[in-house]
Amino acid sequence: MKRIFFCALSVSMALYQSAVAQPAYSGVMAIPPPPPGYGGTGAPPAGYGTTPSVPGYPNAQPPSSPSPYVTSPPAYDQYAAAPQPGQVSSVAPQGVSGYGSQPAYGANGAGSNMVNFRYAEAYYRYLAPKHGDLAGASTIGGALSLELSSLFYLKFGASWGSGTDSGGTVGSAARAKYQFASVQAGAGFHTQLTSRVTFVAEAGMVYASLKANNSAVSFSDGSVYVRPALRYTPLDWLELQAGVTVSSADKYDSKILDFTSYFRVLPQFDLGVGGDFGNTSRAFRATMRLRW
Repeated sequence: MKRIFFCALSVSMALYQSAVAQPAYSGVMAIPPPPPGYGGTGAPPAGYGTTPSVPGYPNAQPPSSPSPYVTSPPAYDQYAAAPQPGQVSSVAPQGVSGYGSQPAYGANGAGSNMVNFRYAEAYYRYLAPKHGDLAGASTIGGALSLELSSLFYLKFGASWGSGTDSGGTVGSAARAKYQFASVQAGAGFHTQLTSRVTFVAEAGMVYASLKANNSAVSFSDGSVYVRPALRYTPLDWLELQAGVTVSSADKYDSKILDFTSYFRVLPQFDLGVGGDFGNTSRAFRATMRLRW
C-alpha cells in the first residue's frame, strides 16, 4: 500500500513541475518584453530633430560645375540672418531680373536720353528772306552744346549761306548775289517740369552780316538774345522742341518762332526736321545731331 502511495506521489510531483515550467496555451500570443531603456530619459536616436536638407533652387541658382578654370559661386544660405539696418545685403533680390539697374529718366548716361545737353549738330537750312529784292538762300550751319552741370550749359553756333536776287537762281559762293553769315555764343539753364517735359532758358549774343550787290539791303549787326523753349519726349525715340527767340536786332529777325522734331535712328544719333518763322525771314531745316 505504501509502495502504491509513493508512486502516485511521484507522478503528481512530476506533473506539477511540468505545469510550472511550461504554462498552458491560452490562445493569445505572448507579448515580448520591451527593449532595455524603453520609457526612460535616454538620448533620442541619431538624426532625430535635425533640420531636413532642402535645396535652395529655385530661390538660388544651382552652382555651376567647378573646373580648373571656373570657380564655384559661394553657397546660398537661405537660413542666413537678415542684414543689420543700414547695411546692404550681399544676396541679390530673388525673382526680379535687373531690378534697380535702369537709370532714372533725365540721366544723361552715355547720351541714351534724347533730352541731352552734350551734343553737336549740323544742319542744312533753306532761308527765304521776306525782302522783295532777295530770293532764297542755301545755308549750312552747326552748333555745339557743352553741359556744365546738371542745370547749366554753354552753346556755340555758326552758319553761312548764299543766294541770288529775285530774278536769278541759286549759285555758288563765287556767283552769289548776296551772302549771309552769323555766329552766336550763349549760356542756358534747364530743369524738368515733368518726367517728359524739360524747360530751357538760353541767353547770349549773335552777330549777323549780309553782303549784297545792292548796298541798300546789306548790313552788319550784333545783338543780344533770349530764348525760352520746351523739349518734350512723347516717345523714347521722338523729341519735340519749340522755342521763341527775342533779340535786340533791328536789321534782321528780332523775333523767331522755331519748331523741331528729332527722331532717334541710332542710340546716340538723331535726325531732325524743323522750321524758323521770323519777322523778316522764314527757314526750313534738316538736322543731324550726335549726343554723348
